[in-house]
Amino acid sequence: MIYLDNAATTQPSKEALAIYNEAQQTLFFNSESLHVGGEMAREALNSSRHYIQKHFNTDKEVLFSTSGSHANQIANDIYLSQAQEGKVLVSPYEHPSIYAALEPYKKQFEIVEMPLTNEGTIDLAALEALVDDETVLIIAQHVNSEIGYILPVHEIAEFAQAYNIPFHVDGVQAVQKIEDKAIQAFTSYAFSGHKFKGTKGVGALLIEHKSVRPTNIHYFHEEGTRNGTLDVPGILAMTRALSLDAGYEHLTKLHQYATERALASGFSVLRSDKQAPHIIGLLTPQFEGQYIMQSLSSRNICISTGTACGHGLLLSEGLIEKIKQTEHEADQYVRISFSSNSTLGEIDTCFNEIDKILEGVAAHESSGSATN
Repeated sequence: MIYLDNAATTQPSKEALAIYNEAQQTLFFNSESLHVGGEMAREALNSSRHYIQKHFNTDKEVLFSTSGSHANQIANDIYLSQAQEGKVLVSPYEHPSIYAALEPYKKQFEIVEMPLTNEGTIDLAALEALVDDETVLIIAQHVNSEIGYILPVHEIAEFAQAYNIPFHVDGVQAVQKIEDKAIQAFTSYAFSGHKFKGTKGVGALLIEHKSVRPTNIHYFHEEGTRNGTLDVPGILAMTRALSLDAGYEHLTKLHQYATERALASGFSVLRSDKQAPHIIGLLTPQFEGQYIMQSLSSRNICISTGTACGHGLLLSEGLIEKIKQTEHEADQYVRISFSSNSTLGEIDTCFNEIDKILEGVAAHESSGSATN
């Protein structure tokens, strides 16, 4: 099988699996238990917290979650539970988990999407004009999961700081994918282990100490922000995966080569002024993206037509607006995404098969026309 859907999830590394399996045998204890086993688990968790802080060069609190989506929810609940009313500014490129987290607050707060330029990027001048004393929260992805657009989060952070507004950044598609680790200007930052060769079921929220608040009087884990026994082996695996070589140069070569092959096959490439190297968003020459995806799947090649959390069907408003600037339809969108395990040969095989699919359809249509 050729797997080119690494924005959805990645294959756990051998190093992460090794520590995961070892911890399942030796650190299976509940970290909330008061006996020596619980103390050992807590020590392991604290070691992970310190490593994550060192990795990002931050003094932010590290709260462990069950996923990146869960970390986004925790952040939203912390900020919005402290406000009575106001305006929330959110980028139109967000993951569905952000909108899910905002849903309970829609009647209480005005949810406003950030304006875009004609090129589909965040219009910083127009956004700055929207930031005011009524704004209670700003939310933006670091890297969009559909086309790899690197949002101007550092510029947005300056707007937030000028008004002392909490700024939450969803870093799920950024960690171990781009070299930028400067998160200190953000109030909080979320990520998920399975996106960079850790195991599924664990994530983290890095958040300023002064912002941490319990979100439910019945929550007793992670500073009162969640319930549920912490997955110590999964957290250790995520931490180990964070220590591995990210392979930025290799990802860049893959992206460049895939772009060349896509253009040669007649695809349109959804480009951004700043681009993460592990995601390439494409528009098919004439067929629905679902047809290309399913045809490749039957050949044991995996790509996608959108975020897996949206069942491959939901596209962000930002992406839809960007597609409107082309001569294509939204249903022609497909995504190819890489990890450091991906190879140039896999990209070749993928596009060789795509060419066969397109040629086959063209031949069928030509035959049908001749018969008629």
